[in-house]
Amino acid sequence: MSKVLKALLLSAAATGVAAVVLHQLDLEAAREPLNDAGPEFPGMNPDDMQEEDVAMLLNELASQL
Repeated sequence: MSKVLKALLLSAAATGVAAVVLHQLDLEAAREPLNDAGPEFPGMNPDDMQEEDVAMLLNELASQL
């Protein structure tokens, strides 16, 4: 019975440590939408791209294929 109790306590401790680490990582912050990138990334919104930029990207893609 002593081995079972030790294994149970070790498992509970490991679960607690994992919960604390995951809470510290704050994984919910990674789920925020990418559209809120802000003014430092003005070209990241595909709806705001200039036609010349789209043509350049398409040409670059075609050259890679």
